[in-house]
Amino acid sequence: MEKSAKRIIIKGVASMIFVALAGFFLFNGFGKHPYTFEELESVFRAKAAEQNVVGYGEEQLKSAEYGNSITFVMQTEDGERACGTYARSMFFNKYKEINFYSGVNGVLALDEMTYQVSDGVIGYEVTVQFGEEIGIDLSDEVQPVMYMKFMSVCILAMGVFGVKIFLNRRSR
Repeated sequence: MEKSAKRIIIKGVASMIFVALAGFFLFNGFGKHPYTFEELESVFRAKAAEQNVVGYGEEQLKSAEYGNSITFVMQTEDGERACGTYARSMFFNKYKEINFYSGVNGVLALDEMTYQVSDGVIGYEVTVQFGEEIGIDLSDEVQPVMYMKFMSVCILAMGVFGVKIFLNRRSR
């Protein structure tokens, strides 16, 4: 095989590997997704315990799945509060923490709190309620995060191919 053919094949393989890695990180995000679905509740309770939100068997706990994520809300007997959202990986059935709030002071001092979640596929608002009855309200309005990622990849590909065509014609 000629040197130029080997060079073209190596460039092609290197380009494909680069594009595959870039796509993986664009769609999956950076960082590990260490938790399985079955582990999420115990992971949430452990993180809450680290923040001194510990129940004695009478705490209230709710969860809600929406899009590519799951949200937990907990309130203990003595009024301590915690809420957290975990997003699923696009390529594996594993989760990672994307939001976590705890305590009775600060943002959780009110009986209702709203925060923005972007789980890699869609963006939406989560409203958590505390007090007599805890609850999770998920907004009906969503922002298409995945469409924006696909569109950016298409625009980037058009730019790369346009430059290659322009430079190829110019060199002739």
